Amino acid sequence: MNTIKSNYYGHHEEKLFPDQKQLITYSYNQKEQTIIGIIEEKNGFYYLYEYRGKFTGIEFYISFAKDSIAYKLIKVDDYKS
Repeated sequence: MNTIKSNYYGHHEEKLFPDQKQLITYSYNQKEQTIIGIIEEKNGFYYLYEYRGKFTGIEFYISFAKDSIAYKLIKVDDYKS
Protein backbone atom coordinates (compact mmCIF):
# COMPACT_ATOMS: atom_id res chain seq x y z
CA MET A 1 0.00 0.00 0.00
CA ASN A 2 1.38 3.40 -0.98
CA THR A 3 1.09 6.29 1.44
CA ILE A 4 1.27 9.90 0.29
CA LYS A 5 2.42 12.32 2.96
CA SER A 6 1.30 15.93 2.86
CA ASN A 7 3.19 18.57 4.77
CA TYR A 8 1.14 21.67 3.99
CA TYR A 9 1.32 22.78 7.64
CA GLY A 10 5.10 23.02 7.30
CA HIS A 11 4.81 25.25 4.23
CA HIS A 12 2.27 27.65 5.69
CA GLU A 13 3.82 30.94 6.82
CA GLU A 14 2.88 33.12 9.78
CA LYS A 15 1.36 36.43 8.77
CA LEU A 16 -0.43 39.50 10.06
CA PHE A 17 -4.12 39.82 9.32
CA PRO A 18 -6.26 42.91 8.80
CA ASP A 19 -8.61 44.11 11.52
CA GLN A 20 -11.54 42.89 9.43
CA LYS A 21 -13.11 39.75 10.89
CA GLN A 22 -15.38 37.21 9.23
CA LEU A 23 -18.17 34.95 10.45
CA ILE A 24 -17.15 31.54 9.06
CA THR A 25 -19.57 28.61 9.01
CA TYR A 26 -18.29 25.17 8.10
CA SER A 27 -19.33 21.61 8.81
CA TYR A 28 -17.53 18.45 9.85
CA ASN A 29 -19.45 15.27 9.07
CA GLN A 30 -22.58 17.40 8.58
CA LYS A 31 -22.31 19.04 12.01
CA GLU A 32 -22.17 22.84 11.60
CA GLN A 33 -19.75 25.07 13.48
CA THR A 34 -19.37 28.87 13.29
CA ILE A 35 -16.29 30.84 14.31
CA ILE A 36 -15.23 34.49 14.13
CA GLY A 37 -11.92 34.93 12.37
CA ILE A 38 -10.29 35.05 8.97
CA ILE A 39 -10.34 32.50 6.14
CA GLU A 40 -7.57 32.12 3.60
CA GLU A 41 -7.72 30.08 0.40
CA LYS A 42 -4.41 28.76 -0.92
CA ASN A 43 -3.33 25.83 -3.12
CA GLY A 44 -6.63 23.96 -2.85
CA PHE A 45 -6.96 24.35 0.91
CA TYR A 46 -8.98 26.54 3.28
CA TYR A 47 -7.07 27.84 6.29
CA LEU A 48 -9.25 29.10 9.14
CA TYR A 49 -7.87 31.41 11.79
CA GLU A 50 -10.04 32.05 14.83
CA TYR A 51 -10.26 35.40 16.61
CA ARG A 52 -9.69 34.71 20.28
CA GLY A 53 -9.93 38.09 21.90
CA LYS A 54 -8.16 41.39 22.05
CA PHE A 55 -4.98 40.15 23.71
CA THR A 56 -4.67 36.72 22.10
CA GLY A 57 -5.36 37.78 18.52
CA ILE A 58 -5.96 35.53 15.53
CA GLU A 59 -4.73 31.94 15.99
CA PHE A 60 -4.53 29.05 13.57
CA TYR A 61 -7.64 26.95 14.03
CA ILE A 62 -8.08 24.36 11.27
CA SER A 63 -7.40 23.69 7.61
CA PHE A 64 -8.98 21.36 5.10
CA ALA A 65 -8.97 20.65 1.40
CA LYS A 66 -11.58 22.33 -0.77
CA ASP A 67 -12.65 18.89 -2.02
CA SER A 68 -12.77 17.30 1.45
CA ILE A 69 -15.50 14.75 2.02
CA ALA A 70 -15.79 15.31 5.79
CA TYR A 71 -15.28 19.11 5.91
CA LYS A 72 -17.39 21.60 3.95
CA LEU A 73 -17.25 25.39 3.88
CA ILE A 74 -20.84 26.62 4.15
CA LYS A 75 -20.56 30.41 4.12
CA VAL A 76 -18.37 33.37 5.01
CA ASP A 77 -19.82 36.76 5.98
CA ASP A 78 -18.27 40.00 7.20
CA TYR A 79 -18.45 40.24 10.98
CA LYS A 80 -19.47 43.50 12.57
CA SER A 81 -18.89 43.66 16.32
